[in-house]
Amino acid sequence: MNLKEIIIKCNKCGNLEKITCDSTKKGSSRILVLGESPAKDGWIVTGKPFYNKEGNLQASGKILDKLLKIVDISIDDINFTEVCKCIISDRKRLRECSYNCKNILLEQIKEFDADVILTMGQYPSEIMLGFKVEKLKDVVGKSYEIMIGDKKKIVIPIYHPSPASPLSYKGNEPIFKGIIREVLDNDNIRCEQS
Repeated sequence: MNLKEIIIKCNKCGNLEKITCDSTKKGSSRILVLGESPAKDGWIVTGKPFYNKEGNLQASGKILDKLLKIVDISIDDINFTEVCKCIISDRKRLRECSYNCKNILLEQIKEFDADVILTMGQYPSEIMLGFKVEKLKDVVGKSYEIMIGDKKKIVIPIYHPSPASPLSYKGNEPIFKGIIREVLDNDNIRCEQS
């Protein structure tokens, strides 16, 4: 059974609406951006993360694209997926559903060539780091080395680029100018212990 079939047949979270399209976007960069869960009207409708139905970048996409340009990458170059493979309308269920999807996510990540994972938010960070994140600010902007299968990955938690957050650009800009630039330029970066 392939991953798409596994996702559709899974009922660990009950009868939540499932993603029926491919739940990954493969790009040409070394970066995988990892979100929380798909929105009903989001990229699962458009086929392009951070774009609306009209083909224009959404507000979060504009901020992320501006940040990525700091490291000479376009939003169209990134790899992308979300931790949850169902549409989670009740945010109180995000942690539970994130952990339920962990094994599927890890299998998906093996299919990407990306070796740098930018986690957007608490639960993507928890899943990738393997420990409970009490306060996102405690891990944001730090780099962590993890192994997925036999491949080394560098995880760097960032603030979600939503314009609703005052840290969407201002909080992430020094991270992109600093640690993300450093990791992309140097494979021998010192990482935190997870």
